[in-house]
Amino acid sequence: MSMSTPTPTPFFEKTVAQRFPKFELSYETISHKKVSSEKYQIALAIPQGKKYYAWFSFYENRNVCYLLELTREKKIGKISMQTIHSPMELSLGTVVYGTMVETDFPVFVIEDIYFYKGICVKQFVFSQKLGIIENMFMNTQKNRELSFSLPCIWKYDEADGDIPKKIMDTCGYVIHHIQYRSMHDILPYVNLSAKQKPDVKPTFFLQNALRVTQKFDYTKPQYKYPTVFEIKADVQFDIYHLFAYGQNSSRVYCGVAGIPTYKSSVFMNAMFRNIRENKNLDYIEESDDEDDFENVDFSKYVNTDKTVIIECGFNSKFKKWIPMKIAQPKSPIVHISKL
Repeated sequence: MSMSTPTPTPFFEKTVAQRFPKFELSYETISHKKVSSEKYQIALAIPQGKKYYAWFSFYENRNVCYLLELTREKKIGKISMQTIHSPMELSLGTVVYGTMVETDFPVFVIEDIYFYKGICVKQFVFSQKLGIIENMFMNTQKNRELSFSLPCIWKYDEADGDIPKKIMDTCGYVIHHIQYRSMHDILPYVNLSAKQKPDVKPTFFLQNALRVTQKFDYTKPQYKYPTVFEIKADVQFDIYHLFAYGQNSSRVYCGVAGIPTYKSSVFMNAMFRNIRENKNLDYIEESDDEDDFENVDFSKYVNTDKTVIIECGFNSKFKKWIPMKIAQPKSPIVHISKL
């Protein structure tokens, strides 16, 4: 028997709006001058389009995703509902904010997250939020009704307000403005007008290559002890992929490591990324040489082929393994059966 989707009547919209969690959007400000890269480490290409909340919740006895369109005043307007194939835990109350980009199929570009599985994460730093959003990608199936993705993100080098050519050529959507954010401090988001040709045809691709297929049992004893993983870096900053051993010494993907602090970020950057500022903050004030400035491919800063054996500790609140130190030589990588 098929389950019908309710017509968005005024009563339906009022009922959903009354249930929707109460919170304020992250504070944004506009800049007309250069933004400090000492405070703001990354830039996001914010898409042109209508703003929405996506709220993973329930309708009657099923898990759904409500789409709450926002007015120019950031007030809730029209409300619709989608059936999304996602883990039941998301429907305990997960709220993301972003832009709907119309391509061959609708893509919700997530710009921020406010609740995750019923936990308010508004006061989390952006590096923590990135890990949570990445978890959503791992566990939410793509479909042609609605898919989710992050915006284009790159390392901010304080050159100017222009969008790097590499981002401009591959972004896949019309960019409305650039937004600068701190990875490790709670600071206002800083917006700067974007310089982009308006005739960009959306050709979106979803950033979702690795998927967790293993079902983890957090009650197992291993979660109480330091655990060794093989770790590889992602092109995106502060995203590191964990691997355990499986059958016949195969590698089994275990998701993304937690990088909760600036100290954690520096520790991991030192092993995988060629970031001068990571070693000496004085470099921030120096000008990049011409070759470095012209090479805006941010994969040049990271070795995605390198693997490091790292000892991690489990954070039970956020269900994340936190890298602690390089493992001793010949330390055994954890077997997937223990997780």
